[in-house]
Amino acid sequence: MGLRIHFVVDPHGWCCMGLIVFVWLYNIVIIPKIVLFPHYEEGHIPGILIIIFYGISIFCLVALVRASLTDPGRLPENPKIPHAERELWELCNKCNLMRPKRSHHCSRC
Repeated sequence: MGLRIHFVVDPHGWCCMGLIVFVWLYNIVIIPKIVLFPHYEEGHIPGILIIIFYGISIFCLVALVRASLTDPGRLPENPKIPHAERELWELCNKCNLMRPKRSHHCSRC
């Protein structure tokens, strides 16, 4: 199963994403200039700590992009539900399909 890109035009989502990217950029540009680089120049911290900081920061941005663009998937229209799990599923009032409780599986839900 490959990575499927899921792109939704949502103004509120873009606003939240913009805020997150702004905070990330602030932490990746301003904070090292104020905290990390002065301590490195004075010899209080090793250089590997700065490399680890930037590595973790890039990992966080990659995880955010992957989580934001990955398609959450769809439920099959006629799922075969084992009897032991039937109490964990309910009938959708709008499209009359079985779905797990607290899930939204169609545009009408």
